Amino acid sequence: MNIYLTKSKSTVTHDVTKIMTFWTWSGDKATISRQFAGEIVYIENSKLPVPELGDLLTMVDGSKLFVGVVLLRSLGSEDNTMSFTAFDYGYYLQRNDGTYKFTGATPEEMTRTACADRDIPIAQLPSTGIQLWRKFAGVKLNQMITTAWTLASEKNGKVYAIRYTPSGLLVKERSISASNLVLQASSNLMNATTKEDASQMTNSVAIYDSNGNLLRKVGDDAAQALYGVMEQHITQSEDKAADADASAKKLLEDGMLQKTVTVNVLGDTSLLTGETVVVNEPKTGLVGVFWIDADVHTWKNKNYYT
Repeated sequence: MNIYLTKSKSTVTHDVTKIMTFWTWSGDKATISRQFAGEIVYIENSKLPVPELGDLLTMVDGSKLFVGVVLLRSLGSEDNTMSFTAFDYGYYLQRNDGTYKFTGATPEEMTRTACADRDIPIAQLPSTGIQLWRKFAGVKLNQMITTAWTLASEKNGKVYAIRYTPSGLLVKERSISASNLVLQASSNLMNATTKEDASQMTNSVAIYDSNGNLLRKVGDDAAQALYGVMEQHITQSEDKAADADASAKKLLEDGMLQKTVTVNVLGDTSLLTGETVVVNEPKTGLVGVFWIDADVHTWKNKNYYT
């Protein structure tokens, strides 16, 4: 693993790996982007390279894993290290608003439009052919993109992973295969904590027409009996019963009992937000397939954990 710092003023690149005391590389599904945070040796009046705002930070392990801009740094008067944070270019999807009106546009077309307006490269987009009608007024671009693919998911039942890579924005269909990494106590799993949450559940959806008349209700009777009724309302457009049913189904699926697992494992750069893992922890009975919703990779004292 090598860390490179390219100075924005001189374009000179330094290998700073040996003067980094530790660093983390992280991401989550809400932000789409990834960030690099760490500490570097700082000696006043020395010739050691010092991160400055606007510098480029690159992390390489055979191939580029991260490319980002230093936008935050901190130094105390008595410190001998400087802390700093770099954000990849997906961060600019969070920092820019978009106002658009899409008429019959596919989610891939909506994504290309938003990215093109801010010169954000695209690495991969699925082809859906799904037409969407949607207005966005002053919406963060990452939220707009996430909404577009959520709407597509409601129509075709597929689930999409969205994250930024050094090659650009990547959107792909989530999948389960024999190649999914297995996390288990006998090899790479150090510990696991499981959280179950029914507080944000949706177990009933009422569908109304544009005049406020109830058309029908759909829901999970067993969940209602166990946890109480937690209902959301949606409006069905004229001659759009199938779309309303799809939206209701999506609300119920997203509103099911949530089981979230936090695991600490030996470092593996393939464990990224949007990917799938198989967890096998017999002590707690934790066995199953899970989506990665957030990840943090840490390098410190020559150790690497995820």
